[in-house]
Amino acid sequence: MSCTMCGSQAGCGGCPIAAGFYLATTLDALPEGRRGVVRRLAAAGGADLRKLLSLGLLPGVAVEVERRWPALVVRAGSATVALDAALASAVIVTTD
Repeated sequence: MSCTMCGSQAGCGGCPIAAGFYLATTLDALPEGRRGVVRRLAAAGGADLRKLLSLGLLPGVAVEVERRWPALVVRAGSATVALDAALASAVIVTTD
């Protein structure tokens, strides 16, 4: 298997370019049961950013998707919050 970053045959485990590198995705793209870490917030407006911050979705916070319908329900620390698709797509996460 070759590295998706540099093409080396070593894969990303021993790659000096991409060691410890994870591709980011949005919170709304994670399947149920999947965990991730919030890396940044890409909210278009100030009101959306304030809402995400007030819900505890800060960079560095671990999240887990509990349910995807009728709203995206995630556990963030000891809190469980529901997000609509627009807000969830503004949360950039990485998974391991």
